[in-house]
Amino acid sequence: MKSDSIINFLQYLLGMFFNFAIMIVIGFAVWQVAMWGFDFGANFANEMVATGPDEEVTLILDDDTPANEVSRRLEDMGVINNSRLFNLELFLLGRVRTYAAGTYVLNRNMTNTEVHHVLRGTGGRQAPHEDITIPEGWTARDMGEYFESRGFFTAEEFLYVVHYGPFNFSFLLDKPDRPNGLEGYLFPDTYQIPVNPTPGDIIWRMLRQFDNVFNDEMHDRAYEMGMTIDEVVIMASIIEMEARLANERPMMSQVIHNRIATNMHLQMCSTVKYTMEDPPERLSIAETQVNTPYNTYYHAGLPIGPISNPGAASLRAALNPSGGGYLFFVLYNFETGEHFFSSTYAEHSAADARARARQ
Repeated sequence: MKSDSIINFLQYLLGMFFNFAIMIVIGFAVWQVAMWGFDFGANFANEMVATGPDEEVTLILDDDTPANEVSRRLEDMGVINNSRLFNLELFLLGRVRTYAAGTYVLNRNMTNTEVHHVLRGTGGRQAPHEDITIPEGWTARDMGEYFESRGFFTAEEFLYVVHYGPFNFSFLLDKPDRPNGLEGYLFPDTYQIPVNPTPGDIIWRMLRQFDNVFNDEMHDRAYEMGMTIDEVVIMASIIEMEARLANERPMMSQVIHNRIATNMHLQMCSTVKYTMEDPPERLSIAETQVNTPYNTYYHAGLPIGPISNPGAASLRAALNPSGGGYLFFVLYNFETGEHFFSSTYAEHSAADARARARQ
């Protein structure tokens, strides 16, 4: 009886070892097939990529950038043919999901693997670059003159692209056609740009940064207020030019919203000055009556387009007015940029008198 139990136990162990061996063989076979399939797919994807001309391109990442955005840009630049394949390979290899800021030199005939090596800093070379800083409130004309002074290209070349350049960003789809069409969307910030840049190199970075700043929360808030993105940008551009102090931006916004709601002309001096080459500090009565589509003394409502390129604070202020019933403001301190705010014309007249007395 004991010998039968021992035999049965040995048979059980032998069966377990046999099954384990079979599982190892099957697992190894599956692994081999999977690796062969992955290698085949990777080689196929690399062959798809390495079809471009032998031509160098520069990719500048201004900050840590998600891999899916990098792959989209690489596809737009003609470095890869299929961003989905690129992202799939990245996922299967368990590689990083973001790429570090930097300036990278790539070639349109690179394979996926070669592209990965360059972006991970293990291959290729870093390209030289220049830094530019665009202040809040600059117009496209200001930028063009600045870029010309840096020797990049002429102001006219820059303004031509600002007006005619096709850029595929969703926030531009419903924007009306008008002069200097990208005015207001050229987001002020510090950027790394290639040496000898084109207008498109710089404008694309500015538009991408606007897309990053004008986030889902801002989209939702604009929808709640019944405003289009373009209306928000136009209003923010006026706030940027009228308010120098952070705490006054929401109050400036409130004045604009209240005037529009009560069908009052905005009467903002900054909208008149936008069309003047050398505007005075104070406008004459005659200058406020010039008939241009930007003159909010002459025309009711918002002007036809932005009058500057606003920063994030002014965009937020346009969407978050505060101050109650304010309808008027008057500058009383030219050094600090402080204003008196009023709700009635009588209060405004008294405030204006006080402001003039201070000057």
